[in-house]
Amino acid sequence: MEKQSRPFWFRLIRGILIIYAGLCVFSCTMADKLIFMPQRPGYTLKAPALIKIQTSKDETVTAFYYPPKPGKPTILYSHGNAEDIGNSTGLYQDWRNSGWGVLAYDYPGYGHATGSPTEASCERAIEASWNFLTVEKSLLPSDIIVVGRSVGSGPSVWLVDNHRPAGLVLISPFTSTFAVRSPAQYILPGNRFPNLKRIRTNDTPLLVIHGEDDYVIPASHGRTLHQASPATMKRFVSVPNTGHNDLRAMDILFPISEFVGELRRNQN
Repeated sequence: MEKQSRPFWFRLIRGILIIYAGLCVFSCTMADKLIFMPQRPGYTLKAPALIKIQTSKDETVTAFYYPPKPGKPTILYSHGNAEDIGNSTGLYQDWRNSGWGVLAYDYPGYGHATGSPTEASCERAIEASWNFLTVEKSLLPSDIIVVGRSVGSGPSVWLVDNHRPAGLVLISPFTSTFAVRSPAQYILPGNRFPNLKRIRTNDTPLLVIHGEDDYVIPASHGRTLHQASPATMKRFVSVPNTGHNDLRAMDILFPISEFVGELRRNQN
C-alpha cells in the first residue's frame, strides 16, 4: 500500500523552512566575507609614522600615529571599506596642519595588519588603538574625537558605547550592515554592527556627515542615526550633489573643525 502523499501546504511550509534554514546558515557564516573588502596595501611598512599595536587576540594592527600639539585634540580614525590607512594621508595631513593628533588604524586583514576582518576583530582593533592613546600616550578621553567613515562607523559606534571620548563623528554611516541592501536585518541572524540600536542609548556629542546622493549607503541612514541619538549636542550635515566616495576634504574638515570648536568651548 502506497504512503499517502503529504498535503501541499505541508510541503510548501517545509520547503520554506529548509530555504530559511539555509539562508540562516549562509548569513551567519558568510556575512563577514560579503561585508569586508580588503584591497592590496596602499602603503609600505617603511612609511613614516607607522606603528604596530597588538590586540587582545594578538593580531598586529598597523596604524599611523601623529601626536597632537599641546592643548589640541586627537582624531581616532576608522577608515572606509575597500581601502586602508594609506588612502587618506591627505586628510591626516590637514588635521596635522591644525596641530591635531591623528591615530588612523587598519582593521585585521587590511593593509599590513594581521588576522581576518570580522565584527569582533574590528572592535578589538579600535579598542587596542584607544588603549594606545589613553594608556601608552596618556591622552585624556576628553581630548579624543572618534571618527568613523562608512564601515568604520561600526567599530566607532561600538567604542563610544564602551568608552567616553569627547565626541563622535560619523561619515556616511549605516544603521546596520544588513539594513544597507535588504530587509535581511528583520528576518536573518548574524547582522553586523547594529549602530542604530547602540546609538539610541548613547549621549556622546554627535556629528553626522552624509552625501545626499549616496547610493551605497543612503543618506536616510545618517539621518536616522542622528535622530535616534539622545545627545544634547548633535549635528547633521547634508552634502548636496555628493555620493559615497566623492566627499571632498573640505566637506569633512570644515564640519569637524566647527564641531570640535563647539566641543572645546563647552568644556571650558
